[in-house]
Amino acid sequence: MIWILLAGLGVPIWLIVGALGGAFWSRRKFQHSSGVFPCKVRIAAGSEDLGKWPRTTVYARWVHDVLLVHAGLALVRYRALPVAGVDGPISPAPGVKLKGGDPISLRLRLDDGSIAEVVAPASMRDWLTGAFPGSREKTMEAPNA
Repeated sequence: MIWILLAGLGVPIWLIVGALGGAFWSRRKFQHSSGVFPCKVRIAAGSEDLGKWPRTTVYARWVHDVLLVHAGLALVRYRALPVAGVDGPISPAPGVKLKGGDPISLRLRLDDGSIAEVVAPASMRDWLTGAFPGSREKTMEAPNA
């Protein structure tokens, strides 16, 4: 009788553990794929006020001129940001907390006219500029002292 009770409770627990294990394995595999970089993204719908930076770090990658931003536990939620061009040079991003080194910022003009600001670690500079290699040569602006 006790075995039936333990088996009844054990199956759902193992299913949950298996699902979480699969989610973390999928996340880890995606994070270590070529071209994927950690970042924070904020978007302004047509105005210049971009608001606060989000608390969570997401992962992004370029596919041609579209920045795919992946979020969530298993990185299965994504948002496609079709980019029309770069809106200014790469610059330091003071006040943004991000693992992986000093954060740098790149402003992108999206196809719908809105502005997206993407912050990534300085070590990911080449991945950040992705589809717009011309922005790599632009010098970083000195922070206001």
